[in-house]
Amino acid sequence: NAGVGIVETYSYFEKQYLKLLAAFNNHYAKKCDTAVSISQFLADVLKKETGVVSSVEHIPIDASRFHPKVSGAAVRKKYGLTKPVLLYVGRISPHKGVHLLLKAFAEIQKKVDCHLLIVGKGTFSSYMRRLKKMAGKNVTFAGFVPDALLGAYYGACDVYVTGTLWEGFDMPLAEANACGKDAVAFEVGAHKEVLKNGKLVAKGDVDAFAKAVVEILNGKK
Repeated sequence: NAGVGIVETYSYFEKQYLKLLAAFNNHYAKKCDTAVSISQFLADVLKKETGVVSSVEHIPIDASRFHPKVSGAAVRKKYGLTKPVLLYVGRISPHKGVHLLLKAFAEIQKKVDCHLLIVGKGTFSSYMRRLKKMAGKNVTFAGFVPDALLGAYYGACDVYVTGTLWEGFDMPLAEANACGKDAVAFEVGAHKEVLKNGKLVAKGDVDAFAKAVVEILNGKK
């Protein structure tokens, strides 16, 4: 059970499609013999919507690739990163809240001179254009990065950040924590159970998000 999330950034037609998809998923879920959810959050949603009780198994993190000793030196050199680095990894789409991340970054910049590295493939061209207009000189869009190379990106950052508005688990957040990095995210979906190190703030609260990041960065000085 990976869930179907519907958030405010979706268009009317996208929401209707996802509601239909969720209805089909729930219909067939009721016929299952065994159910496994990747978070307690999704297990609770599944039980509420279908009555099906599932076991919970968090997605395992590959400790051979994601660990506190992973080096980010090559990534810092590649992008010329000499300032504290904030990192986001994931799809570049509205429901991932990258626009909120950029708004928060603008506030963070008023307190701490740092760099935002955004890793991920842009899936909406108009959204990418909007983001690039919002981004300043201290924002780098790295594009798609193969999974095998992600460890070095986590190693290069000082804080992992995500503005996503819904998550059934959030693999990048868990990977960043496994690499010894604090993370800042909105308190949505499974974040409360997945986040081990860092801070959660109220959904959409850009000012609180920026404050949390600044507090972590200042604590590293």
